[in-house]
Amino acid sequence: MPTNDSDILQKTFNKLVPLSEEEWKSISECVIKRTFKKGEYLCKIGQVEQYLSIIQSGTCRGFYNKDGEEISVAFMFEKDYVSAYYSFLSQRPSLMAIQALTPVTVYSMSEKDLDRLCNESKNAERIGRLNAERIYRRKEEREISLLTMSATERYKELLKRSPKLFQQIPLKYIASYLGIQPESLSRIRKQLAS
Repeated sequence: MPTNDSDILQKTFNKLVPLSEEEWKSISECVIKRTFKKGEYLCKIGQVEQYLSIIQSGTCRGFYNKDGEEISVAFMFEKDYVSAYYSFLSQRPSLMAIQALTPVTVYSMSEKDLDRLCNESKNAERIGRLNAERIYRRKEEREISLLTMSATERYKELLKRSPKLFQQIPLKYIASYLGIQPESLSRIRKQLAS
């Protein structure tokens, strides 16, 4: 991995857990840099997810397909972890797709390398646990909002939490994420703007 890339990734990991030079060397030897064009898939539905990745640049979305309709369930930005995580953990075909909404560059590690590193290093295992917790919290927050908030409340909460979402992501994907039709999202936006 080029030095500049290595420095960026090392700073990201060190924010979670300080790593020794030896630990960092072991991790960096397992990381690969991958790039995707806008619209390309990091993982397709039916494909087994091979990587857990960190976004260096770009924006991705995770979605399911229900009766031919794409249901957005997650958006990932720079420094976020991105993976069809259930498939990654189970090594079963994914029911979720991960798609690049812009050109995307990620640092990726395979399931086998991550497992080996976690067995060798408590700090690597801790990084893995902290990332799993982050992914779980994001999923739980979305589920709670869908069950306990109105569409307008979900919109306001999303706007407060991720204002850049509305600058980078098509409204039809945001509406899907909120569990509403695009027309309903337009209505909510107009009501709140007046």
